[in-house]
Amino acid sequence: MTGMQPFKSPNSNVGVDGMISVIAHELSELASNPLVNAWYAGQDPSAPTEIADLCEGIYGSGGGGSYTGQVLQDKAGASYNLNGLRRRFLVQWIWSPVLSACFGPNALDK
Repeated sequence: MTGMQPFKSPNSNVGVDGMISVIAHELSELASNPLVNAWYAGQDPSAPTEIADLCEGIYGSGGGGSYTGQVLQDKAGASYNLNGLRRRFLVQWIWSPVLSACFGPNALDK
């Protein structure tokens, strides 16, 4: 997409910030599917897909395809969608079976 800039790490540590998003991704799948047999993409049981896999690459409202979605930016231009106690984080959204859509922290279209 034209005019798009890469995300800037919210804590100035690309490696650690990336690991936080991956850990959140895996924990959400572990909590919702501990036996690795519960989630499927549509009605086809031969296509298992866990809740974080369905939303891989989506971090904000309007995300999908190659667009990661709208996220918040701090004064320094760092991208984030989750406020911690002393830090901000950028974590991937997960599938909501209630909404039948990807959903996550600081969703602008709640």
